[in-house]
Amino acid sequence: MSGAARWGAGRARRQASADDGFSLVEVLVAMTLLALVLLGAERAITDTMEASLLAKEHSIATGLVTEAMAEAVAMPFQDLEQGLNPNVDCPALGGSNCVANDPYLVFNGSNYQLTLDGSVVPDSTSIVPTANTNTSEAPIVPEVTTITEGVTYTVHAYPTIDSSAPKLVTVVVVVTWHSPSGEARVVGEDSIGQP
Repeated sequence: MSGAARWGAGRARRQASADDGFSLVEVLVAMTLLALVLLGAERAITDTMEASLLAKEHSIATGLVTEAMAEAVAMPFQDLEQGLNPNVDCPALGGSNCVANDPYLVFNGSNYQLTLDGSVVPDSTSIVPTANTNTSEAPIVPEVTTITEGVTYTVHAYPTIDSSAPKLVTVVVVVTWHSPSGEARVVGEDSIGQP
């Protein structure tokens, strides 16, 4: 073969090898970029699923607050004024006395007051009456119940009265549950006047 023929054959070989595909470095760079994109997408999908789950749990808890409020509004006003029954045990609190072991009630020497995060709710003059003698009157006797809808929710319902506002009962409902990010809580409040 002459020199020109060899040169032409070599040139053809070089062109063919340049068009054969990607080099190993190019493939590794492309795979690394793909892995980074997939990891980012996986994290975004996981975050979205967690947010969706928390939104669903929050929606259920809000519905439970609304349901407990509707039950309280439907009660005879006299029963709301009498408040909680201090002699009823709560299965939701391990069978112990509801009023005495309720984490949101504080005895101030003569009355019970509702506290959330260390502050009295609705205000410092409000008390939770404990003169109700009914043994079962949802949502306030017992004032703590549990409901399981995929997650266990604890529903607390408290009628509070204020001496400066006679014939008005403020009902506070607290729903708590354990979510993946820790304990969660929804609080609702409504005032009910004597009809």
